[in-house]
Amino acid sequence: MLIREYQKSDCKELTELFYNTVHTINAKDYTKEQLDAWVT
Repeated sequence: MLIREYQKSDCKELTELFYNTVHTINAKDYTKEQLDAWVT
C-alpha cells in the first residue's frame, strides 16, 4: 500500500466518498434530515 500526502485534486473525490458513505451506511440509523445536516 502506498500512502501519500493529501493533494487539492483529492478534494472532490473525498467529499463524494464521505457524502455517499454517510447516506448509505448510516441511513438505517438516522433520518434524512439528520443525514443532510451531517454532510452539508
